[in-house]
Amino acid sequence: MEMDVAIAGVGMTDVGVHEGSTWLELAVAAISEAIEDAEIDKSEIEAVFTTPIGYTIDQEKFIAQRLAEYLSIPSRSMAEIDCGGASSLIAVRLLCNEISSGRIRAGLVFAAHIDLTPEKMAAASQEIVHLIRMANGMYGSYDSRLGMLSPMPYYAMSIQRYMHEFDVAPVDIARLPVLLRENAAKNPKAQYKDPITVEDVLSSKMLCPPIHLLESCPVSHGAGAVVLARASDVKERGVLVIGYGEAHDDSHFIPATKDLSRFPAVELSSLEACRAAGISPDDVDVAEVYGAFAGVELMCYEELGFFERGQALAALAQGKTAIGGDVAINTSGGRLSLGHAPYATPLFEIYEITTQLRGEAGDRQVNGAKIGLVHAEHGMINGSAVMILEGG
Repeated sequence: MEMDVAIAGVGMTDVGVHEGSTWLELAVAAISEAIEDAEIDKSEIEAVFTTPIGYTIDQEKFIAQRLAEYLSIPSRSMAEIDCGGASSLIAVRLLCNEISSGRIRAGLVFAAHIDLTPEKMAAASQEIVHLIRMANGMYGSYDSRLGMLSPMPYYAMSIQRYMHEFDVAPVDIARLPVLLRENAAKNPKAQYKDPITVEDVLSSKMLCPPIHLLESCPVSHGAGAVVLARASDVKERGVLVIGYGEAHDDSHFIPATKDLSRFPAVELSSLEACRAAGISPDDVDVAEVYGAFAGVELMCYEELGFFERGQALAALAQGKTAIGGDVAINTSGGRLSLGHAPYATPLFEIYEITTQLRGEAGDRQVNGAKIGLVHAEHGMINGSAVMILEGG
């Protein structure tokens, strides 16, 4: 796929709970870093794409316009994209299309995500009841009547089925959070850096069987930003966009009538992206996978084509997904330890892969990394997007 588009600059805030910070403050911090990293003037930005600002927060309208006004950035293209957790990666794809079509030379995608903390959600005070009702509404007319406030039960059923099919023991899955925490300890932007053991994972609170607390992503706040430009305009630190794939099931939030242990949208999007880039999954040196829960993350490794069905756990145990392994996955610390601010997460992933492909990842650097993969999903993985990046 000849797109002539490159990642010119990336920026992101620390991931965590930013009490008292507004979405605009977080966004400006990430955008300022991305523009400085791109070594361009903001007047060269001709497009501003963004996403909503969270699931359990009062939604402001005209987010992109507000940001453009604040930073004095007139543009020729502007949009707010909402497709769940895949939103900001889809926004990057749309911006790539604008640049490759010749309409513009450079543009910006940003996402700032803030949600209610679990403590505030549990308090359920009168002033936030409407936010709880709004979050519940995304699950549809049937499930929302059951009071759904988290997709965790869906993911739990999926992991249960996978564990049954492949005779997986809890200890097998518990190794993943330990590895991700080791990666996060080398990432100054990560939400959680303290070391953990398999025993810590298995003794942590059971949230929804078989998912333990340390096998679940936290509630995180943060912002990410990416500046894209024509590859011919970007200096030697630019990272090329060489492939993209996207697929969505014919389902609303969960593929309720299909096999819960399979994610066909992930497989299809990976096949399309690799085909467009002229590579196979075996050529990928480093990948950021959108794994909100440990078991499902391992299942996605297989759907992306890194390992055969039922083989991801063995690969994990053999060190094949670690830094220095066959394919280093979630060197950032992943959603479990870097943190997970869904609308911003794909931009965090692009930040990590870009940093890796430039050779700027410090202690977590993958030696000789040339090809990187970014994966995002929405719903209960009933939609998926994959982007392939290449270092200079």
